[in-house]
Amino acid sequence: MIKEVTGVKDLKRFIYFVKDLYKDSEHYIYPSFYIVFKELKKEVLVTKSSKAILSLSDDKLLGRLLYTFKYNQKFDKNVCYFSYFDCIDSSTVANELFLYMEADMKNNKIVYSEGTYSPFDPDNRRGILVKGFDDDPVIFTSYNYPYYESLLINYGYKKIHDTVSLQPVISEENERKLNALVSMFKRRFNVEVSTIDLKNIDSELEDIHKIFEVATTDLLYQEAPSLDMIRKVAKSLKPLIKKEIVIIAREKDSQEPIGFAVCLLDYNQIFKLTKGRLNILKFLRPKKYINRSRAMMQYVVPKYQSSGLIIAIYDKIYEGFKKLGIKSFEAGTIMEENFKSMTSFSKFGGEVKKIYRIFGKEI
Repeated sequence: MIKEVTGVKDLKRFIYFVKDLYKDSEHYIYPSFYIVFKELKKEVLVTKSSKAILSLSDDKLLGRLLYTFKYNQKFDKNVCYFSYFDCIDSSTVANELFLYMEADMKNNKIVYSEGTYSPFDPDNRRGILVKGFDDDPVIFTSYNYPYYESLLINYGYKKIHDTVSLQPVISEENERKLNALVSMFKRRFNVEVSTIDLKNIDSELEDIHKIFEVATTDLLYQEAPSLDMIRKVAKSLKPLIKKEIVIIAREKDSQEPIGFAVCLLDYNQIFKLTKGRLNILKFLRPKKYINRSRAMMQYVVPKYQSSGLIIAIYDKIYEGFKKLGIKSFEAGTIMEENFKSMTSFSKFGGEVKKIYRIFGKEI
């Protein structure tokens, strides 16, 4: 039986379902349930921009799904995007969830669905994990059981894109390679690469927005984010930001912004200890608990995309890693078509650590 979430009680069941589903998983990391509840309460119960549904049998919760309808610029029509797909290993349960969603799609004259995407930030938690089940997920990436892919395929979903997480090697040898390549870059280009200035954050965000507007984007399903959206995301991430690993590059003479990269400490290492509960004391002492990072995003304007600028940016990030005690990091998730990024990281022993698959289906 499918039940639509219409109140706080059912929303809590929706959110806490993973505690039971993944109780025996070695690698699943519970999210901050407080933050997820706050976000989904607004999304599902206040603005009602997304629908959350539950699959029940004799009041036992077996699966969940969140979906929303949004305009897609590429297709020039509304598309159904789904997320928070979790269920037991049962085609019956999975099919029941998607049949309900598709009936709603037909009522709204929508014929195509795609997922998974985070409803809050489509650059994160995108795709079903299909490779890399032997490792913990880093911050703002997802983890699921291997059978999820089969459930989607059996229902008729097909691969649309893969997004990958790359894991370059942090070592003295690679640091020497970085330094040599950066020296070559600086001899050719009059560019400055610096950490973000948090005291002038408004100006910095405006420069990031300029880069977004002209850089080739791998967000195939949406246009570059607005300045207001960038400010909103920056505000939400502010408690997690370490300026040492948020880098902006500019031309020295004109001060024109030409590239940036954002890395975050892997606070999932703390969430694994606290099992999804917020523990302020642990968050105030991240160096004690966190030794890896995630490269959230990187963008370079077309003029500098094959120049070696991204190497110079990551050389600066490596300096930050040393200060913060970071021993490893994942770069991603990167669309599989973004060979330029993957080529850059392969120079440093980078390998595809995880693959997330975005699925789509016509009805």
